Amino acid sequence: MFRILLSLIFIRPFISSLAFPYLNSIYSTLLLVFLIIWLIFRGTPLNKIKPLKYPLILFYLALIISIIFSIDKLNSFRNLYKYISGLLLFLIAASLEYEDKIKVIHTIVLTALIISLLAIYQYLFGFQHILDYITQQQNLEPFVLDYLSRKRVFFPFVTPNTLAGYLAMIIPLVLAYKDKIWFIILLSFAILLTKSLGALLSIFSALGLYFYLQGKLGKRRISFLVGLLVTISAIFISRSITQKQHLQPIFSTLMRLNYWKETLRIIKATPLTGIGIGNFNLAHSRYAHNSYLQIWAEMGTLGIVSILWLIITVFKSNLKALKDSSYKTQIACLITANIAFLIHNLVDFTFFLPEVSLIWWAILGLSFLS
Repeated sequence: MFRILLSLIFIRPFISSLAFPYLNSIYSTLLLVFLIIWLIFRGTPLNKIKPLKYPLILFYLALIISIIFSIDKLNSFRNLYKYISGLLLFLIAASLEYEDKIKVIHTIVLTALIISLLAIYQYLFGFQHILDYITQQQNLEPFVLDYLSRKRVFFPFVTPNTLAGYLAMIIPLVLAYKDKIWFIILLSFAILLTKSLGALLSIFSALGLYFYLQGKLGKRRISFLVGLLVTISAIFISRSITQKQHLQPIFSTLMRLNYWKETLRIIKATPLTGIGIGNFNLAHSRYAHNSYLQIWAEMGTLGIVSILWLIITVFKSNLKALKDSSYKTQIACLITANIAFLIHNLVDFTFFLPEVSLIWWAILGLSFLS
């Protein structure tokens, strides 16, 4: 069964929920059935997850309330599988033995390496024929043409920011491979090709925390962080000098601020119960570009409180283990991976894309130490 679990985790990022909705539905059904079978036959040691009991109960309660008070109950019920699958995968990952957790991390990193190679291939060879085709179509979004004309890689996802958010989460895991420096080079090169400022800033912040947790924030690592900041600044400048308004970072920032204002109005209207999972939709976007605000809008106050409580509980177990564990590097890498994902979701929405979020649920579970 464990090999099947590894296979399902390996496959997940290659199936874009936006580009291949039917294939995503098939995969999601198979995954949910498998996770239920796993729990029936193998179970989850209750003593290992005891500290998670109350935030998990609150999260399930928030889901139930969200569906009961949903403005579209059928749609909310259809989207319930995303949360159930994530929580079950989290529980299974949290209850694994250390050796099995390492194997899961190896699988996640292997997937990211393959995706990085595909992204680099796209940059070198894959843009022109796509650009030739879509320029013949009508009513294309200017952002799509931007990705292609400016060679911002995104394969196998549908946007550069999604790929960048995914890689930003995985790069910290690679730091544990001290003898595999080319792993980091490959993933770092791929994330640079996305030219995603939000993801690069998230990895900058997360790596700063990683060096601090390792107690190795010396001159060499400070120089590395300064170099990364210079790179981010160069990408910002290169995107700012374009004559097209919708391509400039300031336009993207203002657009997000408008989304957040709209989302806050939704929260104000139904702060306790939310509008129901899967029902979020703005005038010009399906997402708030801030996952925390969108969770609050969809699941209400109980929803956002419960997921933050769950994350904090996991982090507490990490910080406790850092003091007396012989696996400090691995723990620091897992904390950093989570932080990169969480920071990126302040300005993006990969929490709502199962091809990324399910990997995060797995990483969060792997991070929990009873």
